[in-house]
Amino acid sequence: MNVDHVCFCVEDAKALSNWFVNHLKFQAIASGIWQDTVIEVLNSGSIYFLLCSPLTHDSAAAQFLDKHPPGVSNIAFRVPKIESAIAQAASQDVQLLQPLHTEQQSAGVLKWAEIPAWGNLTHTFIERRGITSLLLQLASSDNLHSIQIESGKPSTVKKITDPIQFLGIDHIVLNVAKGELDSAVRWYEKVLGLQPNQKFAIQTDYSGLCSQVMRHPSGNVQIPINEPSSANSQIQEFLTINRGSGIQHIALETVDLIDAIAHLRQAGLPLISIPASYYTQIQAQAECPLPEAVLNRLASQQILVDWQPNAEIPAALLQIFTQPIFTQPTFFFELIERQPYLIPEKLQRAQGFGEGNFQALFEAIEREQIKRGNLTST
Repeated sequence: MNVDHVCFCVEDAKALSNWFVNHLKFQAIASGIWQDTVIEVLNSGSIYFLLCSPLTHDSAAAQFLDKHPPGVSNIAFRVPKIESAIAQAASQDVQLLQPLHTEQQSAGVLKWAEIPAWGNLTHTFIERRGITSLLLQLASSDNLHSIQIESGKPSTVKKITDPIQFLGIDHIVLNVAKGELDSAVRWYEKVLGLQPNQKFAIQTDYSGLCSQVMRHPSGNVQIPINEPSSANSQIQEFLTINRGSGIQHIALETVDLIDAIAHLRQAGLPLISIPASYYTQIQAQAECPLPEAVLNRLASQQILVDWQPNAEIPAALLQIFTQPIFTQPTFFFELIERQPYLIPEKLQRAQGFGEGNFQALFEAIEREQIKRGNLTST
């Protein structure tokens, strides 16, 4: 199972499309109208984002926006056998929102179906054989229908002329209400076949959270699920403003984060701030695998760094986080680089989610909460 595409419901799809093009250097590759909804399609590497804004009060996008502020409404997963995915969901009493659709296209076969997920989030199962359009439900628009994806191969529409090129989606983070973490973990395990991986608990003087990482055993799907462990934590702030559970952030992977962030800062991408003391502490750690010159470059771009212990060639995990991209402080992006390292006769990439950075990141987001007046000491 892999991420095929992600849908956002927003008030102005064209304006957000321009934001992606200007600030994240995505390519706007198509636009159209389907069922009273304006759709803009963005691409970078193997990533496809569909931005949907309503034309009428009856559209699905309008119904989502009646319940939540702008954000992620649907995550589509590419599966090898859609009938098996549907059967597994049905075995857990999950009813289809959209039945199985099949279209024989000129160079392939496209199948898809949709199920309800946690809260008001939905998931689409997609099976592709040969070369198919982005999504069957968009086929009524020639512009949207022209987007072709080859089965088994990440499609890269964008030519590598811009220094920013994302490899794909590294992980997607879901926030759920206090007391719902275990139930959400079981749902994703039973319905989608994800398996529990790392589990974390973070606590500061102000607030805390618990997190369980879910990962599919055969594919790139990684979904950390967070719940608040205090009444005024950043997770609870999200849940309050979002009016329920939802996607907090999506991590975009790149091969050279330092260079990418240097360019994106010039493009005006708003990023959270990291204090200089963080890098002093990193440099003081004897096991840090990075030379001083690299640490200085990281500090200049305010990039967080963590590393894989006990590797023959220690590798760094680099990450940075944007400010919330909408008016309300809900959804944001993470940008991440997983550097390679060597274990006996096998090349791997840095694993994990920057566990060594959790405290620094949590405190950085808390500083933004304090600026908004949404966090006080308890």
